[in-house]
Amino acid sequence: MTYLATERIAPRLAAVMLLLVAVCGCEREAVAPKAEEKPTRADDPVYKKALEDVQTQRKKLASRRAKVVDQMQKLLARARAALPEGATEEQLRNELQDNPQKYPGWRELALKLRELNTAADKDLDDARRLVAERIRQEQTDPSKRGGAK
Repeated sequence: MTYLATERIAPRLAAVMLLLVAVCGCEREAVAPKAEEKPTRADDPVYKKALEDVQTQRKKLASRRAKVVDQMQKLLARARAALPEGATEEQLRNELQDNPQKYPGWRELALKLRELNTAADKDLDDARRLVAERIRQEQTDPSKRGGAK
């Protein structure tokens, strides 16, 4: 009889070899645990549409405001040219307010600019309020998060 058979080493050696083959021979691909994916607002078509509407409205308002400011700048340049060099802002404002026949439309433009600025502020406040309300809804009802329909 051989040494391996007499000492009962053969079964132990076979077990060690099997263990090595099992541990080193076959590698498994690591499976990442599935994380619960939370939808974001960017995935929500209702949110996207509301955002586009707000942006479109604000762009239109900004365009109208830019036209008014451009007309006012022209009248300001004319008034500065009529005043002596070194005139203060107060003198410039008084020149424009006190001479409506020289600077036609100044008062109307100033009023229009004030209205447009107020409308822009109101739109911004409304958008902030809408977002705050949406966040409160998401906090109270997680099913509304990202995909409210």
